[in-house]
Amino acid sequence: MGNYFLLQFFTVIFALSIVTTIFNKRILGFPQAIGVPIVSAILVFILQWGASLLSGNQFITINIHSIEDAVRKIDFYDFLVNGVICFILTSSALKFKVSDLRTFWKPIGILATIALVLCAVFYGGLLYGFQYLIGEPVPILILFLLGSALVATDPIGVKGVLSSVRAPHHLMIKLEGESLFNDAMCIAIFMTLLNVLEGEHFSLLATLQTLLYEIVVAVVIGWAFGLGILRLLKGKHEMESLILTTALLACGSYLVALFAHASAPIACVIGGLIVGNKWGEILAEREVREVNHFWHTVEGIINSFLFTLIGLEIFILDLSSSLIFGGIVAFVLLHLSRFAANFLSFAFFPSFRQKSYNGSLVILSWGGVRGGISLALILAVANIPELRQYSSILIGYTFISVLLSGVVCGLGLPAVMNAFYYNPNEEKRGFKGWYQRMCNKLNRKEYKYIVGEDKYGNETITIYKPESFVDEKTEDGVATLHRPDKAEELKRLEQPGNF
Repeated sequence: MGNYFLLQFFTVIFALSIVTTIFNKRILGFPQAIGVPIVSAILVFILQWGASLLSGNQFITINIHSIEDAVRKIDFYDFLVNGVICFILTSSALKFKVSDLRTFWKPIGILATIALVLCAVFYGGLLYGFQYLIGEPVPILILFLLGSALVATDPIGVKGVLSSVRAPHHLMIKLEGESLFNDAMCIAIFMTLLNVLEGEHFSLLATLQTLLYEIVVAVVIGWAFGLGILRLLKGKHEMESLILTTALLACGSYLVALFAHASAPIACVIGGLIVGNKWGEILAEREVREVNHFWHTVEGIINSFLFTLIGLEIFILDLSSSLIFGGIVAFVLLHLSRFAANFLSFAFFPSFRQKSYNGSLVILSWGGVRGGISLALILAVANIPELRQYSSILIGYTFISVLLSGVVCGLGLPAVMNAFYYNPNEEKRGFKGWYQRMCNKLNRKEYKYIVGEDKYGNETITIYKPESFVDEKTEDGVATLHRPDKAEELKRLEQPGNF
């Protein structure tokens, strides 16, 4: 008759996902990417506390060790990286406009390559110093490996946060574009460092050749699948066949790229971009809308599963006070490393810095939310012989950084946005008001923008109270002095092509 393991697994995960999602929606009101892992972790704490209280009770017992064993058997890496992420990436790529990518490909490329590498290096170095100071040194190569897993922003987490804020279009495109394209670089660096740790000879030239091969072959595979799917979409279709065709695009391009040892995330993103920007010429508007609605629903279900599983991973952690403290420090260092890496990487391109909206880099640095990909990579390798000694630090620091990333970066993003973009409804009282005032100090230039629309529905970004920017009071405090140089600067600051 079988042991019904799969049915039991899905029943438990469905039940937990429903509980965590409803509790977050009705009580906390956080974005799903933030609230669900928190609620899931709280449930684990309650379950562990209840098990300790009922220890020795002859009527009710909770076998916490059986639950821990079940959680350990979950192959998080296989579920996410070799499984559902292809559907999430393709769903996002289908809605991502190539015109936006064409406009912002340079900043997206810098964030997903140079800034990512610098962040991993800075983070590994800073964390090495911290571990040395507390008397628990960890080899720097292992910390670089941890950094390479944590530097990639997670497309699931970023989308969850962006859906909860009124962000300017250019910032949403850069954050989402970075999260879509930096997976390839993250995984390539991670696997290279892992091979070195396992004794393989490191060669910079060979690494660059491998990376180039992975990207080029992935683009070719994605392009081929995109064109092939567009041909399949021509003609009359039932809605079911349209959905199945887009599902084939997701898992087919991802699988072929895996077999070709290319970057599977890049392949399905390229395929999704090609189909998403051309299917409007083939399908009716209603069909496109319904397929997108289906994938939006599937994405929500997968996210609930994923965020619940992230919270459940606390079962396999031995959370001591020193590990919690170290995890908090590791998150702070990760945050500082991202800021330093982003500002330094764009310093190599002065034209971007000269043509930038006030606060763009601060918001982009703050909005780098980590998620399941980082945790999946670390969980996949934490128990190999070379890393087993440091597995508790690797998993603990990653879990705490992912959780705090959602809470601090995700929940704090609206306040950081308000520091640079005028919001008449920003909080002014209580803790939220204090936090908003602290975030306002990030705006050293002390002028804000207003996001609006022109008569054609296009987004406009203009200086809030331009007269205070252009005019200044004279020494008597009554007369106003108009400054033409400031008026010219105002025009430059409001140009639509700004970064």
